[in-house]
Amino acid sequence: MIPDIAETFSSKVILELFQRVCLCRFFEQNTAKAFDEKKIECPIYLSLGQEAVAAALSIAFPNPHIFGQHRAHDLYLCYGGDIDALIDELLGRSTGCARGMGGSASIHSPKIKMVGHEGFIGSQVPIGLGKAMSSKEETLIVMGDADLEEGWVLEALGYAATVKKPILFVCVDNDLSVLTEVATRRSWNFVEHSSFGMPGRDITDNPRLIIHWAKELINQLPAILNVRVCRISAHSGTRMDQSRPAEWDRFDLIKQELAKMGLEKEATEIELETALKVGRAWETRLQAKPKKSSIVFIRPTDPPKKIQATNKLYRGVLNENLNLAQTINEITKDHILNHRGVVMGQCLNGAGNVAGTIPEGLNSEQVIELPMSDMSGSGIACGYALDGRRPILVSRYQGFMHFNIAYLTNYAAKAKEMWGYPCPVFARVSGTDGSGGPTIGPVASACHHGLAMRQPGMIVAAPMTPVEYIALWEYYLNNEFPVYCSEHRQAYNLVEPMPDIVYDDADITLFPISSTRLNVLKALPILKEEGIICNVVHLVWLKPFVVDNRILEPLKNSSYGGVVLDSDYENGASKLIAYDIAQHTMRQVRAMGLEDRTSGFARHLDNLPPSTERIVNCVRKVVRFNF
Repeated sequence: MIPDIAETFSSKVILELFQRVCLCRFFEQNTAKAFDEKKIECPIYLSLGQEAVAAALSIAFPNPHIFGQHRAHDLYLCYGGDIDALIDELLGRSTGCARGMGGSASIHSPKIKMVGHEGFIGSQVPIGLGKAMSSKEETLIVMGDADLEEGWVLEALGYAATVKKPILFVCVDNDLSVLTEVATRRSWNFVEHSSFGMPGRDITDNPRLIIHWAKELINQLPAILNVRVCRISAHSGTRMDQSRPAEWDRFDLIKQELAKMGLEKEATEIELETALKVGRAWETRLQAKPKKSSIVFIRPTDPPKKIQATNKLYRGVLNENLNLAQTINEITKDHILNHRGVVMGQCLNGAGNVAGTIPEGLNSEQVIELPMSDMSGSGIACGYALDGRRPILVSRYQGFMHFNIAYLTNYAAKAKEMWGYPCPVFARVSGTDGSGGPTIGPVASACHHGLAMRQPGMIVAAPMTPVEYIALWEYYLNNEFPVYCSEHRQAYNLVEPMPDIVYDDADITLFPISSTRLNVLKALPILKEEGIICNVVHLVWLKPFVVDNRILEPLKNSSYGGVVLDSDYENGASKLIAYDIAQHTMRQVRAMGLEDRTSGFARHLDNLPPSTERIVNCVRKVVRFNF
């Protein structure tokens, strides 16, 4: 608290703040009414009781990039978001601020630089950090007290304290996550124990205090502000929490203060005028005939039918007969030096620069060493992508993607359809597949591109040769979606293309993915010696997966169908693709991949991709016994 703080603010500022508080209060009351009358079908997250925080921040910090959470009507309105677009969004209309896709929880507005939030608690924190790191512009990241308990939030806060970008972190603290009090969830205080050395204050929602300390902290960014609020509404919907009545209503307290200042008349006029304005806006939008939905769900274009390099520079790279690792290095260097590119990941400059694929001699803003925090890294990459850049995110082992993939599938893949803007992260994920020697264990193991296959909006591919990698890179540059690039250490030394092998009278067609392609090629002469002729159709593009004549014709001419072989688990990409192929032909298509078991560290407990021997035995069974 600061004694006599009221005397430091002019009447004009206080009345402007009250107008913004009124705007939020009456908007939320109308929202609640429409919800109770079943005119709003989506869940709603009201800011009733906490409006002073957004109002004060919009005065103290007027033009930042804004990263809010699921409860953000107040931020949207106080910073100048279009009220009609917000009403239409709540009504599920394509004229809404998120085209009806966002509802109450996922609103955004490019006009006020407010970025959409997909709904996961605290996910806005790493994304906002990435945006600030790339743009170096002032950024406001608002969260709730529950957000602070998410691992990716603490990871991002720790990194923010390290990189020191102009971010004000604000926690709107109502002491509850749904109905669970903070004391039940944690024993530590945000400002005292998890600020990671950033300057901060723990204050009430007195708007004068918020403005004062926000302005003080803006000169010391990054900084944090924990604001204690007393929200009136429940977590979701319009029900009030009867077990814990509101201790105060800041709206009423502000009116009392204005009366003491002799501004009761002006305040009453503002209140009545704002209530009338908001009520008319709701009435008009409710009576308006909804336009026919104009939303088009956008998907990546089909991959090119012919794998080739079209860019002159990349054709030159191929002419130099570089291996795959060298090709990746050249692509990365060109992207960074000539196209505002950036590469980020853990331990990029150590242990051989990721098998020689990371260029040397670049600075720390071109090759970013992320902390050892697997959850937030991909969120930071998303923030860079939102700044109009195309970041390359590197994961040294595909097993690490069980954590790292969260932001790619839950945010980057959704952004285009949710809010109409792209978030094109290129994720390079490397599989060892036994190439580093056996006994690789349960995590740093084989491929896991199946993790990305089920999510709409993801591009998934497994290039093995320089020309395939370049084709994928060019395809990525011509689309606006995130890419899961499944790499394989066994492929880094490859130079030559891997053409399909097709016969007119084959017994079986093999469809190998990733590193299984190498073992399939080893199996061919063994099978041929036994009189079994195999077609080989190499699969690079896993999603979007296009079943064309290149795939179908060899299969139709095979006596015993086909087998999709993968270095991921069978209950993943291989079965999905086998199913897709089988739908277009009468031939049976089987799937073969990693065994459905955990890999151990002992040599005999490894779980590696189908070996040459396993492939040979599988084909024998199919051809000889129609297995």
